[in-house]
Amino acid sequence: MPRDKQRNNSDDEKVSILVVDDRADKCLSYEVMLAHLNQNVVCARSGKEALRHLLQRDFAAILLDVNMPGMDGFETAALIRQRKNSETTPIIFVSAVNDTLSHISRGYSLGAVDYILTPVVPDILRAKIAVFVDLFKKTEQIRRQAEERANLIREQVAAEQARAEAERASAAKDRFLAMLSHELRTPLTPVLASVLSLEHENDIPENVRESLQLIRRNVELEARLIDDLLDLTRISRGKVQLSFEIVDAHTLLRNALEICQLEIEQKKLELRTDFVADKVRLQADPARLQQIFWNLIKNAVKFTPNGGKLSIRTANNDGQFRVEVEDSGCGIDGDVLARVFYPFEQGGRSDLGGLGLGLAISKSLVEAHQGAITVESRGRNQGAKFATVFPTCESSVAPQSADAPRPNSARKSFRLLLVEDHEDTNRSLTRMLRRRGYEVHPAFDIRSALDLSATLQFDVLVSDIGLPDGSGTELLRMLRSKRQIFGIALSGYGMEEDIRRSRDVGFSHHLVKPVDLNKLDLLIQQAPLGDVATVSFPAETA
Repeated sequence: MPRDKQRNNSDDEKVSILVVDDRADKCLSYEVMLAHLNQNVVCARSGKEALRHLLQRDFAAILLDVNMPGMDGFETAALIRQRKNSETTPIIFVSAVNDTLSHISRGYSLGAVDYILTPVVPDILRAKIAVFVDLFKKTEQIRRQAEERANLIREQVAAEQARAEAERASAAKDRFLAMLSHELRTPLTPVLASVLSLEHENDIPENVRESLQLIRRNVELEARLIDDLLDLTRISRGKVQLSFEIVDAHTLLRNALEICQLEIEQKKLELRTDFVADKVRLQADPARLQQIFWNLIKNAVKFTPNGGKLSIRTANNDGQFRVEVEDSGCGIDGDVLARVFYPFEQGGRSDLGGLGLGLAISKSLVEAHQGAITVESRGRNQGAKFATVFPTCESSVAPQSADAPRPNSARKSFRLLLVEDHEDTNRSLTRMLRRRGYEVHPAFDIRSALDLSATLQFDVLVSDIGLPDGSGTELLRMLRSKRQIFGIALSGYGMEEDIRRSRDVGFSHHLVKPVDLNKLDLLIQQAPLGDVATVSFPAETA
C-alpha cells in the first residue's frame, strides 16, 4: 500500500505506534498499556519485521526492545535511521539490562529519544508515548496544510498560465480574423463602387439596372456576413453595431427573397407570400434587417427538399411587425429545438453545408433591434416555422433612399486627398467622389500624398490605414503639423480596438470596407469649412 495512503487525514484519526519485541507476552502487555491512548498499536516480533512495517506506513513512535535474537535493537535502530522516511521517528529503547552508562549512551547515539528499564510503569509509558502521538498529529497537520497551500499555489499558477495561454490564443485568433477580414473586405470596395457608378448611368436598360441593384445588395450583404462571421467575439458579447434609420420592412423582405429566388426556382419550391401587414415602418439597420430576413429564408430553402413548400407571411400584432417563414422541410427534433439558435448547431444535418451560424447571428441581430424570434416544429420531416416580431415606428418620415444624392446648392464642395494603395479601390472611389462634386486628388502612399500636400491645401483626408510606406495615422499627424484637416479613415480592419486607435490619433470617423458611398459622402459633408476657401465646380459627367 502506498505510504501516502497510510497517512492520517485529520486529528480525529488514529495514528500508529510500533512495538518491537521478540516475546509475544510482552507485545500483548504493551498493547494493554497503550490501549487507553486509543491509537493503532502495531507489533513486530523481529527487527526485520519492524523494517517491513516501516516501508508500509509512518509511525508516531517506536517502542524497541534492545535484547532480541538475531538483529538486536541497536542494529534495528541503525537501519531505521538509514531510511529517509523514518530517520526522525522517535525511538524509545526498552531494556532489562542496566549494566553500564556506555550501553545507554549507545542507544542515544543511534537516535533514541528515551531509554526505559523494565519493569515498565504503564502510566509513565503512556505519558511518554502520548507526547509523541500529539507531536506526530501536529506535524501531520502542518504537513497537510503545507501540501494544501502548495497545491493551491500550483492551481493558481496553472490557472494563471491557462488564462494567459487562452488570452494569447484569443489574441492570435483575433489577429488572424482581423487579417482575414481585411483581405476579404478590401476587394469588395471597388466592386461596390463600380456597381453604384453603373447603376446611376442614365442610359442603362432597366433590366440591366435591376441586375446591378441585385449585385449591389448582395455585395453589401456579403460585407455584413464577413463582418459577423469573422468577428465572433463581438457577436458573442452582444456588441453588434447598428446604424438605425426609418426603413420599409416589406422592401427589405422582398430584397432578401429576391436574393434567394434563383435557388427557390432551382429546387422547384412552391412559394406563397402573404404580405398583409400595413404598418411596415421600422427603426432599424437596413442591411442587418435584410440579413435577418435572408438568413431565415435561406435556412428554409436549405432544409426543404425539391418540390417542397415555402410560405412567407407578414402581419401586425399588438403594434408590432411580424414575419413568419414556414417550410415543409426536414423539421427539427424536439431535443434540438432548444439549441437551434446556438452557434454551430446544425441539428445533425451538417451534410447540407454551412457553419450553423445563421440562426445564432439572426437571434443576436433581432434582439439588438428590440425584437424577438421563435421557432416551432412538430418534429422530423414535419417542417419548421420561424417567426420574428419587431416594434413598428410611428414616425411619418419616409424611408431613406439608397440612391446617391445629387450635387446641389446646399452641398459643400471640398478638396479631397484620397490615399488608398489598392489600385482598383482608389480608381473607383476617385471616380465616384468626383461624380458627387468633390475635387479629388488620389495618392497611393504617404510619399505621394505629402508631395500633393506640398502644392495643394486639402480640406478632407480620406485615407486607408495600412499603406506601403507607413500608416494613415502617421500621414494624418504629418498633415496636421502644417494645418487642420478633417480625417476619415478607411480600413478592412473593423475591430473595436482598430476604431479606437484611429479616433485617438485624430480621425473623425472610421469606415470599414467595403465603403458605403452614401455614408462616406454624408461624413464628408459634415467636415467644417476651414480658412481656405473650398472650390466650386460641376460634377464630373459619366
